[in-house]
Amino acid sequence: MATSLAAAGLLTACVPGASGGAVTETSTAGPVITDPAKMGKASLRVLDYFTGGTDLAWINDVVSAFEKRYPNIKVERTSMPWDDVMKALPLRLRSGNPPDIVPANNGWQSLGTLVQGGLVRNLDDYADAYGWRTKFPASILRQHQFSTDGKQMGTGSVFGAPVARASVVEVYYNRSLLSRIGATVPKTFADFDSALAKAKSAGLTPISLGNLEQVGITGPLFATMDALGQQNRISDFIYSQNAVQMADTGFPEAAAKVKQWADKGYLTKDFAAVPSQDAAQAFVDGKALFRFDYSGSLPLKKGQSKDFGSFLMPRADGGHAVATASSASNLSVSAKSAHPDAAAAFLNFAASPEAARIAVEHTTMPLLATVEPAGDDPLFADDVAAAAQLSADDASVPYLDWATPTLLTTIQTQMQDLLAGKVQPEAVVRSAQADYDKFQRTLGK
Repeated sequence: MATSLAAAGLLTACVPGASGGAVTETSTAGPVITDPAKMGKASLRVLDYFTGGTDLAWINDVVSAFEKRYPNIKVERTSMPWDDVMKALPLRLRSGNPPDIVPANNGWQSLGTLVQGGLVRNLDDYADAYGWRTKFPASILRQHQFSTDGKQMGTGSVFGAPVARASVVEVYYNRSLLSRIGATVPKTFADFDSALAKAKSAGLTPISLGNLEQVGITGPLFATMDALGQQNRISDFIYSQNAVQMADTGFPEAAAKVKQWADKGYLTKDFAAVPSQDAAQAFVDGKALFRFDYSGSLPLKKGQSKDFGSFLMPRADGGHAVATASSASNLSVSAKSAHPDAAAAFLNFAASPEAARIAVEHTTMPLLATVEPAGDDPLFADDVAAAAQLSADDASVPYLDWATPTLLTTIQTQMQDLLAGKVQPEAVVRSAQADYDKFQRTLGK
């Protein structure tokens, strides 16, 4: 699809906070049923944002496969655009007849506020019954965990489950342009920097970037932070653990590096006035060497993928690559659902190897299972390999903006001023830390 779920949603802090209050404990007191065939007849109401393209094809096939295997359970989907879902979600869940399954976004922008409001179900009993704590990579499972008092993210109880599709910040490259400058796919961060210089010397645009909407800068910023920082410190900062500060995450070095690239003319000319989608199209049209983007986001036409490849930004210290990554959607169960066993069974199926296989059939990056792609699509093969590498190394970090409901806006605004020469990197770090500290105070920390 032309606009990925990650670009459209995972980096968008747009959810109104749930009204504060005690978190309702909703785990089942007794044993749960995990065999859908023994659940009797049930009709599950699912709210999602799979409105078209690959997303719609994938969810339709997942639902069909689930209903074929368990004909006693019917799935009734309602789809809405991402922004509409996020705005409506708290009210939908507070209504007298809410959906059974909802796509709460990870982080404090959405899932955290729903947990605080007691609007989504504690799924610990199902996590234990289905073995999610061992089936899912720890770095992915943490993205769905909160303390039962709703004050701590990344630890405690499970309030959602990933689907078997990945969303990863990657670096895309033009194969012919990389060959033209006499370079190969970067194996080190220094290799990447060198390729930028070679591209500039050859009269090419090294990095395709459009930042008119201020969201385009987050891809290169997060990927560079992942290369220059440490996985545990990035995650601990986002999850508010071990007293990690923004200055400890690699964020200051990443902001300074992106500013350096801008000063050297490595970014699209007048990038601040270029729409992100225009920059993506320019990259596809062969007008730049590299582009930071989210898996599946390039506006490619049939047959074009052979001209491009992708890789995870290599680390500066030579360690295995770390990447900002998550499931393409988080599915949670309404605290008021009358069919929690059936809802959890659907969540388990959407996270299964079969759902990952269906993802690959639709040429979208799988998660939670290794599935070899069929056919000759070198770009998709790169994507699948990257997802497998992240799972094997358990090397995902959550999206930085999940740390507070307003951090995304703060970062975007400050980075725009930095790249315009109005502030220094230190000011960006201070503003981000101040945003973080302010939110921590609202949590009583």
